[in-house]
Amino acid sequence: MRWGYGELWMFLAAGGVLLLAAAGLVAGYFRRRRLLRRLGTEAALARTLRARAPGLRTVKGVLFLLALAGLLAALLRPQHGGREQLVRQFGLDLVLAVDFSKSMLAEDVVPSRIQRVRQEIARLLQMLEGNRVGAVAFAGDAIAFPLSNDLALVNTFFRNFDPATMRPPGTAIGRAIRKSQLLLQDVDRPATKDPKAAPRPKDDRARIVVLFTDGEDHEGDPVAAARLAEQELHARIFVVQVGELGGSTIPVRDPVTGEVQLHHTRSGEVATTEITPQIEEKLRQIASSRRADQPDSADRYYLRLGARDSAADEIVAEIRRLRRTEMEAAKVTLYDELYWVPLIPAAALLAAEALLPGGWERRRRRRPERTPEEGSGKTPPNEGGQP
Repeated sequence: MRWGYGELWMFLAAGGVLLLAAAGLVAGYFRRRRLLRRLGTEAALARTLRARAPGLRTVKGVLFLLALAGLLAALLRPQHGGREQLVRQFGLDLVLAVDFSKSMLAEDVVPSRIQRVRQEIARLLQMLEGNRVGAVAFAGDAIAFPLSNDLALVNTFFRNFDPATMRPPGTAIGRAIRKSQLLLQDVDRPATKDPKAAPRPKDDRARIVVLFTDGEDHEGDPVAAARLAEQELHARIFVVQVGELGGSTIPVRDPVTGEVQLHHTRSGEVATTEITPQIEEKLRQIASSRRADQPDSADRYYLRLGARDSAADEIVAEIRRLRRTEMEAAKVTLYDELYWVPLIPAAALLAAEALLPGGWERRRRRRPERTPEEGSGKTPPNEGGQP
């Protein structure tokens, strides 16, 4: 037999509860005897208060302690036997890459581009339960968070970054795509550290990158990086273009004073961000909408996220079309629960303790009658208050 909650501190806690209960019963016994000595002789007061025999009180206390021990044993989950069962999990490997360049502070999308992305990611993660999700935050460089089933940590990762303080500045979409590719490749590496271990066999499970950006790229060749990820990993790349058509200024909040000022270029001019047709075309080339094997998917991988647009529903709808393959298989040991074995006797003992005289019922306090041997000759006070 084993215990489901078999940690040492749990057994110590259960033993402590039993000791406290026993100490409480003993303390109550001696407290009652002290009170009886103060009020008069024990024999007289026992007859007056109709007290139960000491042996009966002892039996009731023992029954209560045994019942409590049974309840505590049931809470520790006694278990028996053990059979192995193979448990499989199925899902997708997905990386969210978010642009944290200063242009994402533009407020052409309410409340701002980056805040709108955070809202959409929180909604998207709620719809991706059961899948492994990684994260990449990028500006001039890219910072990665490995794939995890804990989607709350992924959401927290993105909330720890701010475009106003992201270093180095700039926008490197190609670097973000390569970092996302590395995260997806790490999943395929064997868990062992043995250099002679064979790599995991390639499978055709879906690997997805979702890129949130306004499209202003300052370095590299993101289209080539996207094609490489598609060729090596067969990854699908969704591009979510954030912002509205037209120009917008970039408000930046000073981290020290909290004052909001417009971002300026090195030449001193007010910086603006604008989504042009050229930017849109480049983002469409990055997206997997141009895959040769899916010529009819022109609008399935390139999405807009504006003031009234939402991308999460369309992304999840497309994800559900993709094949979900086995992510993990593990043997788990299942045990038969035996909590009912101590629980049933404990319930019976509690019922017996309650049925004994002086059980759980609330007794009406009665005024004790005076016995002849206790008479002191004093007249009791007039309860009516009359002379």
